[in-house]
Amino acid sequence: MGLMKNIINLVSASIILLESASVVVAQTCSLPSTYRWTSTGPIATPKSGWVSLKDFTSVVYNGKHLVYATTHNTGSGWGSTNFAPFSDWSEMASASQNEMNAATVAPTLFYFAPKSIWVLAHQWGPTSFSYRTSSDPTNANGWSAAQPLFSGKISGSSTGCIDQTVIGDDTTMYLFFAGDNGKIYRASMPIEKFPADFGTTATVILSDTTNNLFEAVQVYTIEGQNQYLMIVEAIGANGRYFRSFTAASLGGSWTPQAASESNPFAGKANSNATWTNDVSHGDLVRTNPDQTMTIDPCNLQLLYQGRTPGSDSNYGLLPYRPALLTLQH
Repeated sequence: MGLMKNIINLVSASIILLESASVVVAQTCSLPSTYRWTSTGPIATPKSGWVSLKDFTSVVYNGKHLVYATTHNTGSGWGSTNFAPFSDWSEMASASQNEMNAATVAPTLFYFAPKSIWVLAHQWGPTSFSYRTSSDPTNANGWSAAQPLFSGKISGSSTGCIDQTVIGDDTTMYLFFAGDNGKIYRASMPIEKFPADFGTTATVILSDTTNNLFEAVQVYTIEGQNQYLMIVEAIGANGRYFRSFTAASLGGSWTPQAASESNPFAGKANSNATWTNDVSHGDLVRTNPDQTMTIDPCNLQLLYQGRTPGSDSNYGLLPYRPALLTLQH
């Protein structure tokens, strides 16, 4: 009987040790101060009639990757597409590209959990930024008509408002955007009012040279860290690259993190990509598709656009392709 009791105690102790080990494994990671990535080559090519796939937004939906993107045809036309959901990034090349009837250029896709609706935000609609809603994000042409997301204008910009992203905390929804002018802008509204128009005014929250704060701003919640990450595309001597910033709150101030061309968040200096000099407009892979834009710092991947060096042309005709960076620890 005593032997049996000792065996039971040993088994119980082993279970406790295993549970403790699993807790350690489940702990989250901090963002590195220096990023090192590996890169795929291009993982998809435009379907016939298009020359470019770019400006990716990506979520995991029902266990599969769901991607929306900007397209450009062989003439002067911008458009947009989604990809049929796929399980592995190696399958993106064969996923059908489903042209949208309405161009949602530079899209931002997320699930707005408080109202159980999918939201697709974009530029170049009836107002500076627009949004559409749907109950089925896989249906490229199942979205509502465009509604105003931001009705304001900015000065000192050749492009006007571009490259919006939307993110929320427990109480507030925020709009961040760029203007190809060295500035990043922010607007906000109470979360219970969203989705709606953020209004006509926005605050400049970052200011630098045009090249240092160009476009393609993205903002994320860092899982388990009480911290937020912003990435902004910059123009460097060796190509496009991303700079990163962090903040303790979405409404607070942003501190440069990996913010130089020699030590970027992601760029030629640290991507290990051999097929492109540019690491340009994309999205960190989000396994949680909701408005918090949550990312796992232990498993960072960036879906980005690149192009073959020397493939210079009219901007719309630049042959951008998707590729994937994976963070090395």
